[in-house]
Amino acid sequence: MSWRKGNLTQAQIEEILYASSSDSELSSEEHGWPTEDSDQFFLVEPERNVDEQESVELPSPILDVAAPDVNENDTEINWSCKVDNNLIEDNHKIRTSGPVHDLPVGSSPFDYFKLLFSTSMCETIMINTNKYAEYVQKEKNVTDGKWKPIEHISEIWNFIAIILIMSIAKFPKMKNYWSTNPILGNEMIKNTMTRDRFMKILKYFHLSDREMEKVASDEEFYLMQKLDPLMTDMKKNFKSHFKPYQNMSVDEAMIKYKGRLGIIQYMPKKPTKRGIKIWMLCDSSFGYVYDFDVYCGKKDKIPRSKKGLGYDVVTHLAKSLNPRYCLYFDRFFTSVHLMKDLLARGIYSTGTVQTNRKFLPKDLGKIKLQTTGEIRCFQFTEEPNLLCTIWKDKKRNIFPLHRQ
Repeated sequence: MSWRKGNLTQAQIEEILYASSSDSELSSEEHGWPTEDSDQFFLVEPERNVDEQESVELPSPILDVAAPDVNENDTEINWSCKVDNNLIEDNHKIRTSGPVHDLPVGSSPFDYFKLLFSTSMCETIMINTNKYAEYVQKEKNVTDGKWKPIEHISEIWNFIAIILIMSIAKFPKMKNYWSTNPILGNEMIKNTMTRDRFMKILKYFHLSDREMEKVASDEEFYLMQKLDPLMTDMKKNFKSHFKPYQNMSVDEAMIKYKGRLGIIQYMPKKPTKRGIKIWMLCDSSFGYVYDFDVYCGKKDKIPRSKKGLGYDVVTHLAKSLNPRYCLYFDRFFTSVHLMKDLLARGIYSTGTVQTNRKFLPKDLGKIKLQTTGEIRCFQFTEEPNLLCTIWKDKKRNIFPLHRQ
């Protein structure tokens, strides 16, 4: 693996990659995320290889730090230690929620799968895979005599089915799935597609239009451009076929990945320590993913403001929500400004909060509660629906900001 020369040496980059897991650097939410809404990542330049899905040239390693919890119109916020429940508006329930489709009773699992992974998506993959095969052969000035263009989307469905089976029944080597050894081999895979055909499609498999991809020096370059067509269609389908219940959660997740990619995150306290970080908006009742976005530093698709990365992530994911929803998130995201701006859109929210955030009740972190279950509440004078509650847990005090 080659490293682009820049302001950081390889030793310094490795120090960032294997950073200390001290409490000052990682969240005490026991998930391994930073307590501050920092926006840090490093980029590793992969070796270019046309035959390996055309790896793009990435920029130099950079340190991308988000703005702190500030606002250009900072003003003092007044809190009252007496809560007047009569001033708190009730949030009306959302009555129509759940799956949205017109499939008849008795439809197959494949019918439901195609709601989210649609036929049009397979058609796009077929077109772009054929185009990429032509591109590779043209770039290398060779003819791949064993390659035959995909003519029907059934081959794409079969290819995806094999990938799904491989993720469940794992063998040491890919060729083992077509083995004649009775101990190895998978009859379903062998009856679906030959090994040579599968390997050829895998070699040229492409989700995006190679001719439309931007180079790294382009201002519109997006690190996830090769996956973007698939992700865009999936998010559209996720929203089209499910109306969320009232309570929703914003959180981060890690997709395990150890390959060459400039957005790899290392989180030593996470079950998946190294991989790709995903911001997710999920239905709290069933865990249904309603929306998501890949974290790529400042070059991702989340608009940046001066209010911090946590603020930007929540407002970006919640932009498609109608009023009356209730969002829940942890202290990485929570701030007074976020709560105020969400309520201005009619969206309620609850989250634990760091005691050093701005605009919280004075000396909040110094308040000591003696007995388990003891509670203290503060009410925002100008916006009575904004409360700050402290209660004594078995191990620590928890400070949630929330709307009723």
